[in-house]
Amino acid sequence: MILHYPCPNCGAEMTYDIKKGKLHCSHCSGEMALSQAVQQNTFQTAGGGTSTEIDGEILAGAEYHCPNCGGLMITKDKETSTMCAYCGAPMILADRLTGKRRPVKLLSFQMDRQDAEKAFRKWCRNGRFAPKGFTSAENIQRLKGMYIPYWLFQFDTRVDISAQATNVRVFRQGDYQVTETEFYDIQRAYKLQYKDIPLDASRQLEDGEMAKLEPFNFSELKTFDMPYLAGFDSSSYDFDDAELSPAAKDKVQKYARDYAQGAVSGYSTVHLNGHTVDFEREEEAFIFVPIWFVDYNYHGKVYKFMMNGQNGRIAGIPPTSRGKMAIWWAGISAALFIVTLIGSII
Repeated sequence: MILHYPCPNCGAEMTYDIKKGKLHCSHCSGEMALSQAVQQNTFQTAGGGTSTEIDGEILAGAEYHCPNCGGLMITKDKETSTMCAYCGAPMILADRLTGKRRPVKLLSFQMDRQDAEKAFRKWCRNGRFAPKGFTSAENIQRLKGMYIPYWLFQFDTRVDISAQATNVRVFRQGDYQVTETEFYDIQRAYKLQYKDIPLDASRQLEDGEMAKLEPFNFSELKTFDMPYLAGFDSSSYDFDDAELSPAAKDKVQKYARDYAQGAVSGYSTVHLNGHTVDFEREEEAFIFVPIWFVDYNYHGKVYKFMMNGQNGRIAGIPPTSRGKMAIWWAGISAALFIVTLIGSII
């Protein structure tokens, strides 16, 4: 089942306008509030799909017919919204957004296409070693907005800390200086809650690259509604919450260790013997986060970048200029030579 939003004025397909927070028609400039669009879901749908799901896994190669032009679309595995390859109409694959695979919330885009282009050009210009032709940022080949699947975890924990500490007091007694040392065995327990632990649930994206786009501002999470996807690609998760829970707990273990190291204070010295973390409660939520994907053509080679759709943070590796690198290293070498020379004179 395909969900779409024809303009009530002219019938053209509407897309979500990031700045206005409404559905917008590019043909007649008509607008529709999201609440109105949600109410009209019952008659804004179109059939023609053959999506199949077995044990929670969507089979690849499912077929859908575009509600606008009738074109046959062979969708990708886990794809939940896309654009028609023939007419460009937005297509929300509503039958893939049900049950556990329907996001609870999402972070909507804060940066529209124009904002993303501007942020990318600024980032290119600031590239220290990028060649001059690249820093002009005039060859953006593709700029695509996509919602990426994430799991958010929340844990209630009990953290037990074991430490040895000392208090040292130095004072004079007659003709003597006395050092008095008191030793303490410390056992402490804390109730700690860890919220919004994010983990990328997509197999196609490198976790290290996604981590470079963080942090996301999860205080801006919104209740998920289908109209947010109109005009954007999106994909369901490859890894479910049970698969990612151990990695989330590993993160909490590191956070708890950092907390434990600073939790015992008021002593001259503290030696942390160890800590344990008991996970008393766990909650998880499937969400979407906004990413702009940028393809940039430089001298016939396409460089790919990702941009946080909230704040413009960018991940990707630009080309490097050998000339700029040589000049930089020459400057560093000259500075080191001068420091060495001054040191030998002194």
